[in-house]
Amino acid sequence: MTHELCSSVCALGGFQFAALQSAFWCYCGKSYGSLGAASDSECNLACSGNSGQNCGGDYRNRVLRLSYTGSSEDACMNRNVFVPGNRTFVELSVPDAPAFRTLQCAGLPECLYRCRSGCQAVIFSQQQRLCHLLEFAAVPAALSSASSGDFFVRR
Repeated sequence: MTHELCSSVCALGGFQFAALQSAFWCYCGKSYGSLGAASDSECNLACSGNSGQNCGGDYRNRVLRLSYTGSSEDACMNRNVFVPGNRTFVELSVPDAPAFRTLQCAGLPECLYRCRSGCQAVIFSQQQRLCHLLEFAAVPAALSSASSGDFFVRR
């Protein structure tokens, strides 16, 4: 875990904040929180991927504010941002490849991060820690049982 990795994962969801905790956890959020700053002595663990960076402490977050400048480069980056979507269930038949892949993920940021080339949407079930990576921005009928998970589409 590094500041750059956590920030880039949180940017996929268009979040305002990235938070690192216990040297290797990454959390994303739209608000800073209400508890205020912890003391430096409680928030002093080195990042597992870069010992020169601070990655919080036990139950203490190192919070990073993300900024999006709106430049033309960011317009290209917007293709890698995910937004909540409306589910459309469809019967899909893709002859040479499956229409989705399912894997275990620690949280939504990891699920979004794993949606790369050929992936247009995800369904993430927090309770089961399952991430469904979808080839299309529609939900295959075979995943109708995953309808309780959070659905995000690539912008």
